[in-house]
Amino acid sequence: MKTVAVMALTPGMVLGEDIVCQDKVLCCAGTRLDKPVIDKIARYSVMCATIMEDVDFASTHYEKIRFNENFRRFEQNFNRGLLRYKSLMLSFLQTGVQIPDGELLCLYNDLYENISSGNMLLDYLYNMMPNEDELTFSHGLNSALLAGTIADWLGMSDSVKNTLILCGFYYDIGKLRLPYELLWKSGGLTAEEFKLVKTHPVVGYAMIRGLDLEEHVKNAVIMHHERLDGSGYPYHMQGQKIDVYARYIAIIDAYIAMASPRSYRNALTPLQILEIFESDMSKFDVELLIPVMKRIADAQIGTRIQTSDERIWEVLIIHPNKFSRPILKGEGNEILDLREHPELQIVKMM
Repeated sequence: MKTVAVMALTPGMVLGEDIVCQDKVLCCAGTRLDKPVIDKIARYSVMCATIMEDVDFASTHYEKIRFNENFRRFEQNFNRGLLRYKSLMLSFLQTGVQIPDGELLCLYNDLYENISSGNMLLDYLYNMMPNEDELTFSHGLNSALLAGTIADWLGMSDSVKNTLILCGFYYDIGKLRLPYELLWKSGGLTAEEFKLVKTHPVVGYAMIRGLDLEEHVKNAVIMHHERLDGSGYPYHMQGQKIDVYARYIAIIDAYIAMASPRSYRNALTPLQILEIFESDMSKFDVELLIPVMKRIADAQIGTRIQTSDERIWEVLIIHPNKFSRPILKGEGNEILDLREHPELQIVKMM
């Protein structure tokens, strides 16, 4: 809410507080102003009034974030950073001249200056409205941001953190050689189309193989779709043969893909994403995945969600062995343990 001079009141504004004159309520909070009401207020020589702003009408946590000044600064910086990242990558594609590591790390630091915690980053990424024409670049930028957050969560050294961030910037570079329409096709891919998409790790590795980059970064490019159970591609590698940075990037890539809205679906909530991870843990390095999942899950405590029966709840307690099915608190302090109600699903963050 904000306080304005009565002379600045205009029809359509909504009062945020009662207007009181000589112990008499002239107009109640919540009144939508029109000309007769404004004239009435002016007759009583009231100097100021408190009116509601857009954020005051927001009913959910995520709607309020959209009106948050810090988020708006982050969004502006992100859009500028996205253009900068795109320019750097396209320049490399055209000239073959390596991007200095410092340029990319500086870009990361510039974007992260409006982020005070990993929890805040998860909220902000969930609220970003992607430009449908820039999905490949925004995916890489989001991945680099999450890579840095995970490094902080897990107490990695600065050098390890910087390497993981660079992996985030580079790992999907092979997609820049593939048709955009194929990568972001809204419908299902044909067998031939999927076969072509699966070439991007090899294509990307060929692009950066001769660069002066850490081997971990190059390995992340070629190995980020490998899975611990051997079901990945391009070489069906298994277990510890997959570079540890590539194992982290596999987790980051999956999270960012699911947390990003697409033309054919909304962004999945963090708890929905955790449920998908839990459904097929064998594909990822569990020793790396569990600590990341725990941090994501703990960030949901206190948030409000909607279940498939259209009821609204607050996330109260995270189960240590089932992150995606927390204990919830409803109106009237009703308690619901989602582990005991498999028929209910979390459908929306509030």
